[in-house]
Amino acid sequence: MDNLKLINEVKESMPESIAAIGYGSGIFRQNGYSADEIPDKDIILVVDNFRQFLIDDYNMNPGHFSPDFDKRVLQDKKDKYNYYKNLGCLKFYHDNIHYKVMIISNSALEYDLKTWSYFGMAGRLTKPILYNDIPENLENLIIKNRQNALITALLYNTNDEIPKEQLYKTISKLTYMYDFRTILPGEKKTKADDIVNGALAKFDENFAESQIIVINNEIITNPHPLELIDTLPANLANYLHDELKIDSSKELTKEDIERVKIAIEKYFRKTNFINSIRLAISSSSTLGRKETVRHAIQKFKKHLKK
Repeated sequence: MDNLKLINEVKESMPESIAAIGYGSGIFRQNGYSADEIPDKDIILVVDNFRQFLIDDYNMNPGHFSPDFDKRVLQDKKDKYNYYKNLGCLKFYHDNIHYKVMIISNSALEYDLKTWSYFGMAGRLTKPILYNDIPENLENLIIKNRQNALITALLYNTNDEIPKEQLYKTISKLTYMYDFRTILPGEKKTKADDIVNGALAKFDENFAESQIIVINNEIITNPHPLELIDTLPANLANYLHDELKIDSSKELTKEDIERVKIAIEKYFRKTNFINSIRLAISSSSTLGRKETVRHAIQKFKKHLKK
């Protein structure tokens, strides 16, 4: 059965949701996996009401929850506008296939896509994803999110000419810059590159037809699109304006271009490090502590083997 059918089957086996989006190495084969390794099927499940969805799924599919799952999560009605109170993770088998399902409320996802305040799910959605039958407004935000990643990657690259594959790897890298998992031995240091190497055609599909870039012989002329900063997500745009104070109507100097790269790196250092930790804590609240520790140990052992 193809991955899209598997995604839709899982969606239909759970309480009503707005959208199911497949991503990751179980959906798009990545470099660095041996022939006998079977990665989890990763899905982002977008729901209307996060807490109610968990309650309904606990009643419908109790096997989705680990034995040490803290049921107080189902009763916690505080901070319903808090991003991390509207985001969690479940891991389970369905028809002998192992899934990791990130559940997020639609309002929390839309906020992250528009602002990049957290860049948790927004970062995942810059890379190859698989879906069908999602609301038009959400799909439009996903497409705009990709464009934002493309602009950011162009601004981050200081060279006037960039190999196409290198630009894609920069886009992939944005999610992992200063993610605490890449600092500790929990995630491969080549993860961003492996994603591109395993799904180059999908990156072409997502980015090669953009009107922002022109590709000649696999080389992109970098427009250094400083004038597009105002079109970026609000948090990043405001940060860059505060840091740079560059007049985009004037010709950029090499020093200006270097300052833009440094500012972007500072932004993701500030954003990704703390939010990757908070995302792990949020996921553990629904996974259960034992499952979270077990998953971390598996990652560590795999890292040592590599």
